[in-house]
Amino acid sequence: MFRFWRHALFFCLLLALLAASGQHPTPVAAQSSAGEVLQLVNSLRASYGLPPFSQSSVLAVAAQSHANWMASTGLYSHTGAGGSSPQSRSAAAGYPGYVAENIVGGTNLTAQQGVTWWINSPIHFNTLISPRYTEVGIGVATGLGQNFYVLVAGTTSDSPPAVAAGTGTAARGENEIFVVAALDLAEPREDGSIVHTVQSGQSLWSIAARYGVPLQDVLLFNSLSEDSTINPGDEVTIRLADGAEPPPPPTTYIVRSGDNAWTIAARFRLTLEDFLWYNSMSEDSLIQPGDVVKIGLAEGEAPPPTPTPQLAHVVRSGETLWDISLRYGLTVAQLLTLNGLSENAVLSVGQEVYIRETPQPVPTETPFPPTFTPMPPSAGPAEVVIVANPNGPTATPTTTPLALAANVADGPATPRPGGQAEIQNAALATSSAPGWMIAAGVGTFALALLLMVGVIVLAVRKL
Repeated sequence: MFRFWRHALFFCLLLALLAASGQHPTPVAAQSSAGEVLQLVNSLRASYGLPPFSQSSVLAVAAQSHANWMASTGLYSHTGAGGSSPQSRSAAAGYPGYVAENIVGGTNLTAQQGVTWWINSPIHFNTLISPRYTEVGIGVATGLGQNFYVLVAGTTSDSPPAVAAGTGTAARGENEIFVVAALDLAEPREDGSIVHTVQSGQSLWSIAARYGVPLQDVLLFNSLSEDSTINPGDEVTIRLADGAEPPPPPTTYIVRSGDNAWTIAARFRLTLEDFLWYNSMSEDSLIQPGDVVKIGLAEGEAPPPTPTPQLAHVVRSGETLWDISLRYGLTVAQLLTLNGLSENAVLSVGQEVYIRETPQPVPTETPFPPTFTPMPPSAGPAEVVIVANPNGPTATPTTTPLALAANVADGPATPRPGGQAEIQNAALATSSAPGWMIAAGVGTFALALLLMVGVIVLAVRKL
């Protein structure tokens, strides 16, 4: 009997726990889901050449607390418990810096679908690829049959914004809420295409997110824009038939709230330089919601002239280093380095702030005329002396020091005894001598020859 009541009590407690679990938010494999979100976001950043976000345990506390609050209330909002904002929640957790927050939720929503949703939203996409934020905290929770994802991105600062707890001020630009409604996925047709039939309450955003495809592909395949309206019963092509050629990509885009040149370029896989070039803009140009900008060239369209890169930004009223660095895709530290400024620097209206390294002039070599070193003056004409050999009939030509000096450019020569070089130098000196010197040499040689013949004749007669 005692065993029966013990089992009954245990069963009642189990039922109570199960009932309680339906009333309070619980993690949806929180650690693994949060890690998957971080991996997907960092893969996106890597595709744009951006460094990965690092994990912040402090921002994770702020993100998880807000995810738990949404899961317990079923509300989708950046304004949380007690009227808190992303900035005030992060400050309360102990984070010293600026933050931006992305939220998304829906029935059976996966991490991949949540990130795809953020990518398809310009204002949330901006947070994911912003170079100004360096670390993130991610919160994941489930409640009331829905999964909730919160990403808080931040960058530390010595002078963070003063936002009092209890205010409903949201982080800059992050005030757009998205709820992903459940929908049934269509099966591929025989030709390989996937076509979804729109049902009540569905939007292009939610359809693209549920199928895990870029919104731009859905718009392109169906010749729609982001402002197009769809109605229940409409068919939306998600994937083209096998072998089908996609239509040509659009060449224009209507600017939406939260867009800037950098994010539009990134969204359409353009470099910022190409986007500015297509639109004949500079990096200082302003774009407003509703503006039509070019994101490509139509077939046969002549490209605009090549622009000159902008080097500096002219400070406007109310602008800060933070605003300028965000505008040009720089960090505040990079902007300070480019301009040799400190973090406490105060900007003035009209001041020029460098936004890229100024090209340094390349030094050019100035041609100089060749310099010649004059030869030292000679003391007189080179002489060639023929010395008779008393032991035989062969005469050996030698050179005097004067003849050698004529062939040295930077000082008197040192005679080298018995060398072939001396004979060559003497010959060179002789070949360059005036005609009368040659004649004198020939005469001296002839006289010496006659004298030698006379000596021989006298010697023969004595014999």
